Amino acid sequence: MSNDESLVHLLADLVAIPSMNPMGRDRSGAEYSEERLAAYVSDYLRRHSIDVNTSEVAPHRPNVIGYVDAGAKQTVLLEAHLDTVHADNMTIEPFSPKVLDGRLYGRGACDTKASLASFLHTVGTLAKNASTLKFNIVIAAVSDEEYGFTGARRAVENGLVGDFGIAGEPTQLRIVRAHKGVVRWRIITKGTAAHSAYPDRGDNAIYTMGHVLVRLQAYGSELMQGPRHAELGTPTLSVGVIEGGQAVNIVPDRCWIEIDRRTLPGETENEILQSAESVLQDVSKYEFEPPHISIGGIDVSPENPLLQRLAGVIEEINGECVIETAQYATNAGVYNQSGIPTIVFGPGNIAQAHTAAEYVEVDQVIRCCEILSRFLTT
Repeated sequence: MSNDESLVHLLADLVAIPSMNPMGRDRSGAEYSEERLAAYVSDYLRRHSIDVNTSEVAPHRPNVIGYVDAGAKQTVLLEAHLDTVHADNMTIEPFSPKVLDGRLYGRGACDTKASLASFLHTVGTLAKNASTLKFNIVIAAVSDEEYGFTGARRAVENGLVGDFGIAGEPTQLRIVRAHKGVVRWRIITKGTAAHSAYPDRGDNAIYTMGHVLVRLQAYGSELMQGPRHAELGTPTLSVGVIEGGQAVNIVPDRCWIEIDRRTLPGETENEILQSAESVLQDVSKYEFEPPHISIGGIDVSPENPLLQRLAGVIEEINGECVIETAQYATNAGVYNQSGIPTIVFGPGNIAQAHTAAEYVEVDQVIRCCEILSRFLTT
């Protein structure tokens, strides 16, 4: 089997193992955990004589961390997440990967098992002769990126280190050096239930939420008129979910909304929550739940020496290197907050992520390995 064939076979193996994120829903079973995929990754690394540590983030949801000691002064982190979104309503067999017209199809092929396969294959190959490496390597395969970012957080809590990081995501082999962060939380309003024939005997929590919404809408507009990041623009706020009441003939005693607040690099969770509360100071009977997602933005300097090194290799192999920014959030935000300057890079097009017929261009996966191998050894 050729080197390229071995890589494609590895990617197909990863796609064939379901690792769907329950996304906070009541879904369970082996296919809704990263456990089996983590076991495969761990076994792959061990077979290539790479030191491996596995730690559980939540039941049946582990992280896998491998380490190659090259005796170098600097360490590079290669990170990709194990989980995918669900496979509901897909128009292809999600876990029976097939290569057609140079594309490998299946759930997670693009987001982001192509990156994971590229990282594993590259490190597994280079570990055979660590003396060629210019860096020590930490390879991290983490759980729960698609919903809560808890795997990345746990990895940092457990002492993840690096002088430079590459978070694998579908960027079409471009470097994403800056992106926004996100904070998501719920606001709850409370009232008093009563029969709807006697609404004056109750206190309507939905009406109270109406006041909250009016102020948040105005606040969101103010954010978009405020200070701008040169490339990312302004922060944003959106209310995406609302729920309240029990029945139409009952005055509702509870209502809640869920907020998506996109943040700029440098904004903190406390600042964001305090700012939102300040616009609600004249509204009574509401409360904030603690954020269930909070991840910072990234803004790695284009002058970072290792970013420049990676960009030079990409240009050598692809003929050009595009360095850009993005509006989405990734695990790179967690690593940057911990002090590891981390960019986003990998094979695949974000337009194919989460789609009904998800695929990745095989040629990009092969070139990703070429880029990483040259970056790590020359």
